[in-house]
Amino acid sequence: MARLLRLAITLGVLAWFLRRIDLSATLAAVAALPLASLSAMAGLTAVDRGLMAWRWILLVRATGIELSTKSGLWIFLVSSFLGTVAPAGIGGDVARAWEIRQRTARGIDAVAAGAVDRWLGLTSVALLGGYGLARWTWTMDPRITVAMVTLVVLTLVGAVAGLWADLILPRALPAPWLTHAPWRQLHQLALSLGAFRQQWRIVTEVAALSLAVQVLRVVLAWVIGRGLGIPVGLDYYLVIMPVAIVLILLPISIGGLGPAQGAIVWMMQPLGVDAGLAFAMGTLFVLLGIAGNLPGAVLWLRQK
Repeated sequence: MARLLRLAITLGVLAWFLRRIDLSATLAAVAALPLASLSAMAGLTAVDRGLMAWRWILLVRATGIELSTKSGLWIFLVSSFLGTVAPAGIGGDVARAWEIRQRTARGIDAVAAGAVDRWLGLTSVALLGGYGLARWTWTMDPRITVAMVTLVVLTLVGAVAGLWADLILPRALPAPWLTHAPWRQLHQLALSLGAFRQQWRIVTEVAALSLAVQVLRVVLAWVIGRGLGIPVGLDYYLVIMPVAIVLILLPISIGGLGPAQGAIVWMMQPLGVDAGLAFAMGTLFVLLGIAGNLPGAVLWLRQK
């Protein structure tokens, strides 16, 4: 049912836009993308996937799990492919934790590493969006300003609370509950999360990598926009892309298609950008994210 709802939202938003843009002109602009832009798009997507895989490997190793770079890269790429159509990419996190559990019987630690990876990623998106908002707040719809400030605050609070979960959970739950299996496992997860407080060097390194990934994605969107002839500077992409990335991550569409393009078109309107070009930029950005998971499909099929 949830998948059908996401499919309906995706198709509904896409259909709404396709009725309101000059599709032929939009396709012509996409077909005219320069080779240099296409090469840069492919290169940035590859670097993005490499950095994402490396930060996850670092966090898994920080739990004490022995994981070679080759095995970690294989697990990350294959799980990313398997999670392509899952809500908010959580399918990829589950697949990674499951594979680690099968290899080491330490699934709880793998879940903790995935959770910290996701928190640091969202925090970097929020901080980048906050920086962009500070530069362009005078052009923003007040609703966007409120939404982005709320996102920054909630993300930071959530990340801090997660790393102190081992102290918060026992105080939040009655002691007898912790003797029952589900709560006991949750407590074990909280302990694994809390252990990352002793790994500040790794956490700081992964935080820096997470911020680098989000900057790369902003640059990728700018490169796509430049190739399409969108006259918007790189600094404005610092405002619109964090919003689009969050919408891609939310479990409300298939593969992030639909809502993200809508946000990009809406936020580019104040600058007079053609809706068809903005829609094309957003669509290419989402499709490149999906294409970045295709190497995992090749590895998965070879295994089969």
